[in-house]
Amino acid sequence: MTPQALVEPARFGDRYTLIERVAVGGMAEIYRARQDAIAGFEKDVVIKRLKPELAGDDRVVDMFLDEARISAVLNHPNVVHVYDVGEAGGTPYIAMEYIAGEELTDLCRRGLQLGRFLPLPHAVELMRQAARGLGYIHAKRGKDGEPLDIVHCDISPTNLLVTEDGELKIIDFGIARSRHQRARDAAILPGKLSYMSPEQASRGPVDHRSDIFSLGVVLYEITLGRRLFKGKASDVVQRLREGDIPPPTFVRRDYPGPLEAVVMRALERHPEDRYETAYDMADELSEFLREADLRTGPLRIARYLDQLAAAAGGARRAELVAEAERRAAEAEDELDFDRGLFDGFRGAEGGSAEAAAEWDEVDEDTREIAAALGVAPDQLDRGGARVEALSAGRSGRIDGAAADAGGAAADAGGEGGAGAGGAS
Repeated sequence: MTPQALVEPARFGDRYTLIERVAVGGMAEIYRARQDAIAGFEKDVVIKRLKPELAGDDRVVDMFLDEARISAVLNHPNVVHVYDVGEAGGTPYIAMEYIAGEELTDLCRRGLQLGRFLPLPHAVELMRQAARGLGYIHAKRGKDGEPLDIVHCDISPTNLLVTEDGELKIIDFGIARSRHQRARDAAILPGKLSYMSPEQASRGPVDHRSDIFSLGVVLYEITLGRRLFKGKASDVVQRLREGDIPPPTFVRRDYPGPLEAVVMRALERHPEDRYETAYDMADELSEFLREADLRTGPLRIARYLDQLAAAAGGARRAELVAEAERRAAEAEDELDFDRGLFDGFRGAEGGSAEAAAEWDEVDEDTREIAAALGVAPDQLDRGGARVEALSAGRSGRIDGAAADAGGAAADAGGEGGAGAGGAS
């Protein structure tokens, strides 16, 4: 949804003021807010609060706080950072970093509309960052030194944010799983169909390698500029279960062979054939960029974002204009888009709404997806179904999650960037 500024800023709890509503999901609302403290201190944050009408349901509250407990222990540059967990007016909330940026799926759509799709080196670099963040998440250990066994379960372009400074952040742990989590109904199928691993689609057990498959789908898509699993739900499920994935060179003959090897290993049908860790995948993406001598990195990605904004009629950020570009501008009296970033590898100049529409996911009826997966429709509802996914235990609710958040913030030792996690 488009962010909606509140008619009047609303005080929320003792430290926050809600400025605008960013998103609404089945369970939660997302707000951009301002945190106040002594000596005139102010900081933009994101408040994710449970919908007030659901605050009286113990199972929903427990589910919301499970997300808080998982998020609060994570402290990594490529993962959204949680500052605080609490309760205001009887409603639980999570305060997290405010990320100045946009979802990867929206960035790709804008590039297609303008005929200037995300350059291949930048696409690979963003996935390298995502793999590094996932590696950290999967390897995270608890205070007892034992692995937490966190699985995100919902890796997709909508849960990967690209900051205006060219960094990638993994967001939305609303359906993540971990070792210390309350028991969940194994019949519940979390995640988006087009990014499920075969084991998710087959209702089998999942571990961290399921996230690696999902990331492989995203890597495939943003290096080719087209969706991998798109169409009728029954067809998508069949392709997932059969491992029907055309290699990238079947789509574009000039696709780099070493990169194709990374993509196809991440997309292996059987988990044991994929990368053992997301760190291994990140290493191979780094090696590909190095061996191919492709220039990228957060600064170059930030410049691409800036140039993309200018191509759409926006203003340039003067500090991001490279010296060579400034010299060219002085000679031509204008700043042009850096066409050197585009080598004809993916698409021609002059994008269109039709090309962007091809990027969008198919909006299928829940009943059709449920039928394809062999489950009841209410097992796919990300609001109601998730209510039924937890046992009714409620011990250590707000206090336990808040303690985890406080410890994580202390470990961070300073400010995070800006950020929003998706609405559950």
